[in-house]
Amino acid sequence: MNKNDRIKKTITQGALGGLAGFIAERGLEAATGIDFVNGVMEIAGATLGIMNANRDLIQMAYNSVVKVTGKEPKDLTNQEWDQVREKYPKAVEYLERALALQ
Repeated sequence: MNKNDRIKKTITQGALGGLAGFIAERGLEAATGIDFVNGVMEIAGATLGIMNANRDLIQMAYNSVVKVTGKEPKDLTNQEWDQVREKYPKAVEYLERALALQ
């Protein structure tokens, strides 16, 4: 997938996620009568949409870590992270972002 296609896919998925969050928030407010903080579900939806659009990058990064170390990313020591970072700096960046969201 080229860079422009990835950007289009990311923007589209983020917008759809944001719209879904907006609809969900308004629906919950109407159903429960509780006023949620405006924008919370929209931001969550957009974030999940962007993550969904770039899921393949996370899978490639995961495979790179396993290829170098033979271990799950969550089981790596700092020294092993540095080893993978030397060989695949972008992969480590994507995985660190993904792990931070969990």
